[in-house]
Amino acid sequence: MWKKCIILIGILGFTPILFQYISLLPIDNRPIRPKILDRTTHSINENLDNLINPGFSVFEYEEAKLQEITLKNEYDLTAVLLHWNRLEDVQNMTQYLLHTHLFKQIIIWNNNPNINLTFHHLKINHSKKFIRIINSDENLKDEAKYRACAEAKTRACFYVDDDWDISHYLKSLIASFLSDPNLLHSVTDASTFYTNLVWSYFDTNIDLHSGFSWIGCGSIFLRQHAQKHLQLVHKFLKNHTRKKSHKCNRLKKIFLFIDLIPFSDVFFSIWLNNIPVQINTEIRYRPPTSDESLPLSSSFSSWLPFLHLQYLSSVFAIRTLEHSLRFNQSKSTDITFSRRQNRRFPYYVKSSSLDDDFIFYTNILPFEIQNISFNISRDFERGTRRNLPENFNTKYFLLHSTSKTIDDDLSTCWYAN
Repeated sequence: MWKKCIILIGILGFTPILFQYISLLPIDNRPIRPKILDRTTHSINENLDNLINPGFSVFEYEEAKLQEITLKNEYDLTAVLLHWNRLEDVQNMTQYLLHTHLFKQIIIWNNNPNINLTFHHLKINHSKKFIRIINSDENLKDEAKYRACAEAKTRACFYVDDDWDISHYLKSLIASFLSDPNLLHSVTDASTFYTNLVWSYFDTNIDLHSGFSWIGCGSIFLRQHAQKHLQLVHKFLKNHTRKKSHKCNRLKKIFLFIDLIPFSDVFFSIWLNNIPVQINTEIRYRPPTSDESLPLSSSFSSWLPFLHLQYLSSVFAIRTLEHSLRFNQSKSTDITFSRRQNRRFPYYVKSSSLDDDFIFYTNILPFEIQNISFNISRDFERGTRRNLPENFNTKYFLLHSTSKTIDDDLSTCWYAN
């Protein structure tokens, strides 16, 4: 009874059109259409007065189901995994992805030039026709995932780092993507969700409407976006090194000669120039398994200038986008960055249930991101760690996050007021 109560309370905060999202959930042999839809279908066919009616006619509901099937057939998915040093984690993730039967192809990009990764390493004796292994001559860091997606046979790619448990939101993420395929869809927790909203940029005068999202916990994006991203990073970042200055200290000299291409994740969502769709839910970290059989080396994030270069990447990403949009306003032939918003629906928050069987939607965001002013001369550091939201700004949202609507804990019941 209390579950129905929570769902009803949440609906009061919805805009009616948002229910159309839910009707676009993917179909496979194990139905993943959310429970709220099953109840809605029941109410339409049997008893309209006693159960929730989302405001759509039977015809509109059937049309949405047909569109769901069309989109599912049009946007098959390729799963992308990166291997560097955690072989057992890649093995486990590969087996899990195979067992879901949700992917047409799995591409494993080996970023470790010290080994030639084979099916023998993965301990896979079947389904080889679904898996492709690409061995790189060098560690391409972040860029590798976009290289792998560019090689996909499908129109879209799913990516996840191998140390996250995706079992409780994978199908919800796919459903989210199918509702609006032209956008980046990702999963994160409440704190990072809030931060990513802060790291948004709007300027209607130059068609700037961009936002940031980390993609490692699980994300889906179009292959064409990965291909375009590779073109952009090599256009703007390949020659981004500068000659050293004799006045610089030793550490600064290092910075001047580092390529920013390995930090591709910092640029990807910003240069799409569309606010990403993010699922705000619980994320579960799986401690990595050490691989004693492989040569060990320090991780990319433990490298001395890592945080500084991440900062430089964040600043350069928005500066490049803003300058290009402003400089090329009258040049209709310039398509370096997209000017058109591809979003089909308003901005909203999504949270998937703990069983990955329905999605909670609301158009009540922590704040109206599009109403926050942006000026490149003073706000260029907005998307950096120097602009992380303070705890007193995020406390209320974290305590009343939409993810608490579906956590089976009545003490954290979320409500709209």
